[in-house]
Amino acid sequence: MAGAPQHLVGLEHQLQVSRESALLGNYEASLVHFDGAISQVQRYLRTLDDPALRAKWLRAKEDLSGEFQIVKEIVAELSKLRAGSKAVPPPTAAAPPPSQLLLRPDPVSVGGPSGAAQQRDPDVWSPPKPPPERCPPPP
Repeated sequence: MAGAPQHLVGLEHQLQVSRESALLGNYEASLVHFDGAISQVQRYLRTLDDPALRAKWLRAKEDLSGEFQIVKEIVAELSKLRAGSKAVPPPTAAAPPPSQLLLRPDPVSVGGPSGAAQQRDPDVWSPPKPPPERCPPPP
């Protein structure tokens, strides 16, 4: 930003770092840089007398505030997800390891009790059906 007013020195770099940080998942650093960039634009707006130039910078500040808000929403959503993952209790010592759960036969497929179909987990797919038998090719 050659010839930029003193209030805008470093703004381009500040915005680049904030956006790159957000893209890389470093949302906290992104928020810090966005906040700094918005503050710089706000300081510059106080010095402007030209209404047309002021309107352009005000629109730019609103756009930056929108980006800032999006990153804040991402941080809030991540904190909800992290808080939700802590609420899931760890597996008990009596529970078999997941590798052994895969080896258990399905009670429905081996002709288990009639109530076994009602006990099946609806989120687990049943085993695939065998392919239909094909007629042998003609000689």
